[in-house]
Amino acid sequence: MTEPKPKVSCVIPFHWMENWSFFLTRCLKSIEEQSFTDYEIVVMKVGSMPVTSNAVIKACKGEIIKVLYMDDYLAHQNSLKNIVNAFTGGWLVTGCEHDTGDGFRRNQHFPEWNDEVPKGTNTIGSPSVLAFANEEPLLFDERLSWLLDCELYGRLYKRYGMPTILNDINVVIGLHSGQMTQKLTREEKEAEGVYLLQKYG
Repeated sequence: MTEPKPKVSCVIPFHWMENWSFFLTRCLKSIEEQSFTDYEIVVMKVGSMPVTSNAVIKACKGEIIKVLYMDDYLAHQNSLKNIVNAFTGGWLVTGCEHDTGDGFRRNQHFPEWNDEVPKGTNTIGSPSVLAFANEEPLLFDERLSWLLDCELYGRLYKRYGMPTILNDINVVIGLHSGQMTQKLTREEKEAEGVYLLQKYG
């Protein structure tokens, strides 16, 4: 007898960072507190961040892949319920706010699509705002670290069209010095921008 598939796979790519234990615990706790319980949690580390992100996606069994980076977390107990209820196939992005570690959440962001997203003009948000169908799922471009989300959003748009945009706050993005956007040099970021321009014209 085939074991039923979970509705949602919460994928958490693991990587070493300062305060990793605090971040991972916070992330996992936010999932365990969800009112929606038909989920699996997949945590994995196999190499660089994009390589690990792809490996954890490939390991998913759920119908919906919910990306959640380990330094981010679900905003409240109905976050997964809201995402599942709004999901109509293809891909979905949700609103978020930011946690700088001082006990306050601020700077709400609501995603918008623009045609320059695949070239690096990110009006969607962090990968943690994303959920997408687990049907031969698209993977991150492993040549990228900073703009890997923008590039993936471009291919999701090409496959499915516009995302479902959930204008509720369901995810909190952790802001800290260990983020990729803080660690990469200006030259490395510029090189990724050039790569996307070459790829998408």
